[in-house]
Amino acid sequence: MSNQHLNGWKEIGAYLGRTARTAQRWETQLGMPVHRPAKKKRTVVVGFPRDLDAWLARNRSRLESEESHGQFDSATDLAALDEKLSRLQTEAARLALALERARGELAEVPPTSAQELAALLDRPD
Repeated sequence: MSNQHLNGWKEIGAYLGRTARTAQRWETQLGMPVHRPAKKKRTVVVGFPRDLDAWLARNRSRLESEESHGQFDSATDLAALDEKLSRLQTEAARLALALERARGELAEVPPTSAQELAALLDRPD
C-alpha cells in the first residue's frame, strides 16, 4: 500500500469515512497531512493512507472528543437520517396497507359477531 495514494478530497474523505468537507476541515483545523503536488494552497490534494492512518492514531482521542461534543460530520449524519426516514416511510406505507386489509376483513364479519367481539373487548377483566 506504500505506493497507493488518494486523489482529491472525496477519496480522502471516503477513506476516513467522512465527507470531503470534513477532510478539508481536519486539514485546516487539526493539521491532517495531505500533499499538494503543485505546492499551491488551492490545488488538487493527494493523501497517503499510511500518513492518514498514523495521523488518525495520534489524534483519535481528539477526534472522538470532537464528535461527542456535537461537532460531527453533518453531511454524513443527514445522509443517515435520510436513509432512516426512507425506511420509516416504507414501513408506514406497509402498515397502512395492512390496516386497510384488516378493515376490509372486519367489514366482512357478520354484525352479530362484531357486536359480540366489541362486547368482549369492552368487558373489564
